[in-house]
Amino acid sequence: MRKNKKHKNPGRFHAVMLLWLGITMFILLFPILAIIIMSFNTSKYGTLPFEFTLTWYRQLFESASLLSATAYSFWFSLIVSLTAAALGVTASLALRRLSKKWNKTFPTLMNIPVIIPWLVQAVSLLLLFNLLGIGKSFSSLFFGCLIAVMPHSFLITYSRVMTMDRYPEEAARTLGASGFRIFRDVTFPMIFPAVLSGLLMSFILCFNCFSIQYYLAPFGTNTLPMLIYTTIRAGYSPDINAIAAILTAVIAGIIFVMNKAGVDAGQLFGQGQKEGN
Repeated sequence: MRKNKKHKNPGRFHAVMLLWLGITMFILLFPILAIIIMSFNTSKYGTLPFEFTLTWYRQLFESASLLSATAYSFWFSLIVSLTAAALGVTASLALRRLSKKWNKTFPTLMNIPVIIPWLVQAVSLLLLFNLLGIGKSFSSLFFGCLIAVMPHSFLITYSRVMTMDRYPEEAARTLGASGFRIFRDVTFPMIFPAVLSGLLMSFILCFNCFSIQYYLAPFGTNTLPMLIYTTIRAGYSPDINAIAAILTAVIAGIIFVMNKAGVDAGQLFGQGQKEGN
């Protein structure tokens, strides 16, 4: 009898866990699904009953304001994330050559911008740039977003650099390879999943850092978060649902392609590092 009870308990536990997983996934994904569905609804305020329409997509492409803001946010976030990735790689490789004291102090200092709220960073950076005479400009916007996202890229890359196997580099150096060739053919392929992970993290954070963009963007510059904020203040527009649905479809497509290419979340975020070593 006791053995039968032991066999029944795991089944109940798994059922409860599956139910909890289903509830969690529903809470996470339902708002996104609701936005996509309402982007095809005739109701301007997203109310039922549902009646299919493409009016909001036509309005989106006719106005072009949201599309231009999305394009601006995309290329700007790409520039910032690429710069953050390059700085993260160089800083991580430089720290590997320094003493343990620096290897403990510098990552701790890089955690400070991660902990401080973006609103506080935005106000302090605006005061600093005004003091330097830069004010609200593209330079202040670029460096402000870079300061906000660069620690994330660095910390992800640094953790991989410090745990990677050094024997392949030493073997290449013994065989007479130059420093650049060692980095290109040995080091960078080993740390590439972490670099890509930091790049994507920086891109997403820069794309969404409304506080810093709002305080540092020059007059006439509209990123997508700023334009959505301005539009909602004037009155809700359903074409926001349309652009949200398009962005969701693009992101889902990128994830699908990466999975088909054999890149899973474990490899991307460093869980497969031991196999790579």
